[in-house]
Amino acid sequence: MESSLVGILVGLWIVSCLAAAEKTSNVPAMFVFGDSLGDAGNNNYIPHSTARANFTPYGVSFFPHPTGRFTNGRTAFDFLATYLGLPFIPPFLQPKANFNRGINFASGSSGLLDSTGAGDNIITVSRQVFQFQHFSYNLRKTHPSGAAQAKSYISNSLYCITAGGNDIGAYIANTTLQNTTTPPQFVTLLLTKFDQYIAILYRAGARKFLIVDISPVGCTPYTRLAGYTTAKGQCLESANQLVVEYNTKLKSLVDHLNKKLAGVTILRMNSYDYVMNIIQNARAYGFKNANTACCGSGLLNAQVSCGKTTPENLFCNDTSAYVFWDGTHPTEKVYSMISRQIWRGNSSFIYPVNLSTLVLGKKVSG
Repeated sequence: MESSLVGILVGLWIVSCLAAAEKTSNVPAMFVFGDSLGDAGNNNYIPHSTARANFTPYGVSFFPHPTGRFTNGRTAFDFLATYLGLPFIPPFLQPKANFNRGINFASGSSGLLDSTGAGDNIITVSRQVFQFQHFSYNLRKTHPSGAAQAKSYISNSLYCITAGGNDIGAYIANTTLQNTTTPPQFVTLLLTKFDQYIAILYRAGARKFLIVDISPVGCTPYTRLAGYTTAKGQCLESANQLVVEYNTKLKSLVDHLNKKLAGVTILRMNSYDYVMNIIQNARAYGFKNANTACCGSGLLNAQVSCGKTTPENLFCNDTSAYVFWDGTHPTEKVYSMISRQIWRGNSSFIYPVNLSTLVLGKKVSG
């Protein structure tokens, strides 16, 4: 069913896709893979998915209605699309969407491992990669006369991946898994999967990648609440230590792949250090609260989930004062700040160069 759907859609997209490739200077399209940090609403269209944000007050600060994004407005990838001169990239499953400038495959609750989020009826990252692989294949085969243009369109597009946080969370919560798999072994497993996904996308023609590493998941209101008995609301260090180990080895993998894969540039956003700086120095960044969710109720506003089981108006008066929108996800303001670092930040935040340097050939200041 899915293969047929992709084949039909490619036939409709091909002309506009190739036209877009001709008219755009550097990045004709953007493709997004990963979890709820990137999901623009795919889970809305999956029957019985339990990982959705299609209810108020999600989206209230910008759209101002729920779109399926797990925040109060735009995600970092929405801001990046704007920087690139692209429209917001629509979800793969959205009916009658215009995909000529890219596709958002991301699905909330997914992880690098197929087991992560499996009970939530979501699209695994491995499935997302397959969906693009099939799209790329059909794009090349449907119109052989446009094969060269299709290749250019694919190779010049930007491929964004944000995944791994849910895998870390699942591991921390699974004592049985911890008894059979050590943290280093688990990190190796995640990076092996990551390496495989990059290889598949590369074979499909992808050449420009943006990888967002895992932020300090041990400091989200939900994780703070989970460890409240022992940590008294502080960050859960065991989770953050595992994230740091993963991110360190991810950087090494990115360095290796940048040397190994011909014609490839992989950018890595150091979101961990940047978000941790915001959390630890909230007021310096213009925030008043870095521990509590804006939307929700109970201890740290994380005991009762945002919106679905609380009154629609039960969220903070000033969303820009909060680092976290709900128990897990940042506010639009944080996403805006992250996207600026990706676009024009220095090498301590975006490595080896920032996105503006990659796509424009020069740094953007200011």
